[in-house]
Amino acid sequence: MDLRYRRAIHHDLEAIAALHADSWRRTYRGMYSDAYLDGDLVADRRTVWEERLLDGDPRRVLLVAETDGAFAGFVCAYGAADETWGSLIDNLHVARAYQRLGLGRALMHSAASELNERHAESPVHLWALEGNTNARTFYEALGGRNESVAPHERPGGGMIQVCRYVWERPASLIAACRP
Repeated sequence: MDLRYRRAIHHDLEAIAALHADSWRRTYRGMYSDAYLDGDLVADRRTVWEERLLDGDPRRVLLVAETDGAFAGFVCAYGAADETWGSLIDNLHVARAYQRLGLGRALMHSAASELNERHAESPVHLWALEGNTNARTFYEALGGRNESVAPHERPGGGMIQVCRYVWERPASLIAACRP
């Protein structure tokens, strides 16, 4: 498999929104409301990503992965997003056809490498739904420490528990992502 990583551009908007929506529908069924997941989730995610792609936030790292010209996944992170918890990995999504091939690990490595260039001394954290055991197992395998569980307002209404996973520095995440 010939994988290529690059910074996202506005042209990637539709692919990012579609993958984000598909990922939520497959993964969050039973955690988010069916009405929300069955609604126009692609339009909802398109609005979010269009804002992000146009706002020019210098802290953001948005990388996509392609293989043989096909969109395979993306990762979005924000350097030094929180005074206490440091940089935030906000999204990691891999297309179903490319899951369990190491692409998620490679995208995490790429994001951590970018964060390390500008925020080497800052911790890294992310949020995972408490019920998303696959993601939680993945982050734990990469050395993430479940620091806390907190209530979070979910899209579509209601509350849900989320876990904060933490790495001391980007370098520790980079080391854990090496094959």
